[in-house]
Amino acid sequence: MVTRTPVVIIGAGPYGLSLAAHLAARNFEHRIFGTPMRFWLNVAAAGSRRYLKSYCFGTNLSTPKPGFAFADYNSPRQLETFEPCSISNFAEYGQWFQENNVPWVEPIDVVTVDRQGDGFALKLANDAQLLASRVVIATGLSDFAYTPSALGSLSSQLCTHTAKVTSFESFRGQDVAVIGGGQSALEAAALLHEAGARPQLLVREESVLWQTRVMKERSLWRKIRSPITGLGTGPKAWALTRFPGGMHRLPASWRTRFVRNHLPAEGAWWLRERVEKIVPIHCNTAIVTAAEQGSRLALRLRESKTGSERTIRVDHVIAGSGYLVDVERMSVLAPDLRARIQRLEAAPRLNKAFESSVPGLHVIGPASAMSFGPLFRFVVGAEYTAETITAHLASTGVRAA
Repeated sequence: MVTRTPVVIIGAGPYGLSLAAHLAARNFEHRIFGTPMRFWLNVAAAGSRRYLKSYCFGTNLSTPKPGFAFADYNSPRQLETFEPCSISNFAEYGQWFQENNVPWVEPIDVVTVDRQGDGFALKLANDAQLLASRVVIATGLSDFAYTPSALGSLSSQLCTHTAKVTSFESFRGQDVAVIGGGQSALEAAALLHEAGARPQLLVREESVLWQTRVMKERSLWRKIRSPITGLGTGPKAWALTRFPGGMHRLPASWRTRFVRNHLPAEGAWWLRERVEKIVPIHCNTAIVTAAEQGSRLALRLRESKTGSERTIRVDHVIAGSGYLVDVERMSVLAPDLRARIQRLEAAPRLNKAFESSVPGLHVIGPASAMSFGPLFRFVVGAEYTAETITAHLASTGVRAA
């Protein structure tokens, strides 16, 4: 039997859970699918001493009910409420939030979404089928891990993206090249060293950038000049968090350029002592080719300033090369449905209600950043997103339960 529901949320991470909590508060009928906080639980399980780069107060899941901020969970447990907060702690907070606010989550994956009439047909991993008037894609970064083209032909036994590492301990005793100079690459290098591997960092830039620690207690002048926000410090961060929908009103060409360039690749202050003078760092270095040699890899490297090349041999390469939002990689959507989605570069073009060019199909979380700005790459954007979509559904007459 095929059932019908007005709204289906695909993904039970911070954005999906926040939206479900807001919909429930307004009695909107909906269903939400996915393992709660799966991405974060997997990241935490891969290695200990992994921390959020964001402030605790800027990493809240959202519900209209008071008492469910990250600090509300941490304070009674004598856990960090400013920074750094552990990722395992954040994952546990998200599970606590879900149990208390969205206990109706169905921990099963949606396999396929396709257009059917003026709605959508969905197939679940257990072969069940359902129809929905609206679908909200809240799958986070799961589909968007980016690996440089020079590594594209390598098997998963020899090349892994940082998001796909299941255990840093499994690399004990191995020579591992880590690609990238941002937080994920730097953290991977630290975790590999601490697990007994022999990592080395290959960085395209001239140097590794490190954040400066911001003290919680500061002078009034310092607070005015460089306010602390959920997106970091400074006037830009203040404006982005204060007016979360503002960037959507700007010309798309200007906004997409700003999103690409905002926040350079850099490491958190608390990670620096675990990397510098411990892990070999090769700056101005890019991989030209990567070839399998038996059970190992030969990486041909080029030094950008001199043009000189050399070859190193390693057991594995880990890509800390970030994420690239691309509609074509949104695997849950059927090919014909993906083809109907208008793009901003490769990302979905969304209206002010986070709705794509396919009526009734909404996309939230990091995949919405090209349309709404860099705030939405982070958990801090979940509240505005949930409030906006809930208000939009109310205005369009979606029925309440």
